[in-house]
Amino acid sequence: MRRRRFVKSMGVTIPATIISSSFLTKITAQNTVTGNVIIIGAGAAGLYAAKVLKDAGVNITILEASAIHGGRIKPLNGFGDFPIEVGAEEVHGKGNVMGDPPSFLWNSINEYDPDLLIEYEDLGYKEIFALDDDYIIYPPEWDPDFVDAVNFIDMMYAYTGDDIIMNDYLADEFGIVEGDRSWHVYEAWIGAEYGDSIKSYGMKSMAVSENLWLTGAKNYALDDAYLNILDTLWFNSVLENIEYNKQVTSIDYSSALINISCADGSTYSSDKIICAVPLSVLKENVITFSPVLPALNQNAIDILQMGHGMKIILKFTEAFWGDNVYDITFKNYPTLAWSPGLIRTDTTNNILMCFTMGERAEYLSGLGDDAIPAILAELDSLFDGVATPAYVDAYIQDWIKEPFIKGSYSYPAPNTYNSETDSRRLDLATPIDCKIFFAGEATNNHHPSTVHGALESGARAAAEFLECLSVPVNETHIDNAIEVEMFTANNIATFNLNTPKIARAKMYLQSIDGKMMQQFYYDTIPSGENMYQFQIKEIAKGNYILCCEVDEKMVSEKVIL
Repeated sequence: MRRRRFVKSMGVTIPATIISSSFLTKITAQNTVTGNVIIIGAGAAGLYAAKVLKDAGVNITILEASAIHGGRIKPLNGFGDFPIEVGAEEVHGKGNVMGDPPSFLWNSINEYDPDLLIEYEDLGYKEIFALDDDYIIYPPEWDPDFVDAVNFIDMMYAYTGDDIIMNDYLADEFGIVEGDRSWHVYEAWIGAEYGDSIKSYGMKSMAVSENLWLTGAKNYALDDAYLNILDTLWFNSVLENIEYNKQVTSIDYSSALINISCADGSTYSSDKIICAVPLSVLKENVITFSPVLPALNQNAIDILQMGHGMKIILKFTEAFWGDNVYDITFKNYPTLAWSPGLIRTDTTNNILMCFTMGERAEYLSGLGDDAIPAILAELDSLFDGVATPAYVDAYIQDWIKEPFIKGSYSYPAPNTYNSETDSRRLDLATPIDCKIFFAGEATNNHHPSTVHGALESGARAAAEFLECLSVPVNETHIDNAIEVEMFTANNIATFNLNTPKIARAKMYLQSIDGKMMQQFYYDTIPSGENMYQFQIKEIAKGNYILCCEVDEKMVSEKVIL
């Protein structure tokens, strides 16, 4: 996976680029503004938006339906001798060797304490793959059918056909069908990874989504509880502004003042709101909007999908799967598992984290507590009956049963993307009359399904809120000239933009013959003067064209690299 850039509004700097020395929000006294906002949802997106706005002088109230903050970031304490992540677990970032920008989340954690980031993929641990009636260990063993799976993953990002379901494409083009000896590999490496099943993903939407990703392919574990780190970096200052057990049931924005009603009978009023609830809450109409949402937003809600996901954590007396084995790919219901204690500091390696999505998660969810013996039976089959005798305890985190979350994360369903510029994620993120703003991982065009994507969406919603404070509503559609200046120096592309209103911008580098060489950014930008800088990846020296599209305006500049 990969990442986006930064947005600036009224002097508020939020998630920045690799060029910046700090990715933390910095607010100075002369940049503060006044206003008030109610933020619905105390997950990563809502809390980051709250932090940005509070630092800017905005009066904030956060309404959280549950009794805790963090949303899908949730530590389990006391089960092992380290905090277990039953929700989000990885940091996607730093960027790859071709010069993609880092996740601002990775960079912020690295600046705070680099020892918290564990680059476990480069530590030389082994992986187990169930195959036929046995398993193989990699390295050194491999298998030609697994190689085919890797090759498919590498090529699926280049797909340009219709948005057909992935498993249909596998069957039609490669003859790979459910029941084949390597089917489970596709379900584990693609199905579970992206939040549901290969029976649910659109080939075109998957390809577009991955080509929009900007952060690179590196993944990191954390040597402390994820939420503890985020609280320390950003959230602690706004926790006092959370009102818990406030399940919002209706939002009436028909008048100048927005009226909000909660399930407990309490009511709130505000000039503006940021809706940072999970996609599933919007899809199930848990919140009634009056008037109904515009067709653009509602159509996006209808098309976008959120997966059924579970984590089942098993504790054993010993790591019978191998002292140096980190990952296990199963044939059936556990799907994927890993050993979080193997890579943490001063911890016991006796826990398996099972990660199940889609139909498999639905099946295990229906079993309730009987899901545990079902998984133990598969482990016994794979490891000669040693799992059940070594079993100590288990914990099931079934996200579909969480009443205020109702799922894992959004995935690339068919028609999620028609193109990079025609996206239901962008449609859902579109503000309504400078009154309602949307945040959450499902609204992030570049980095959905990730924590840094959620944080970025909160930053974007905060910037849009501040934008509306600075520009009267009846002046937001003026058609003044858009000014663009761009150049390269020291292998860095700089874009200076001056826009009269919020706009969509696409910035990229192409060859002289028009071939796309590197896309830097495609997303919303605020009005006013803003500078964007991007590291140019390693390419051959020569003449290129730097391009910028802002709404309907296209500007290009020949550059020499």
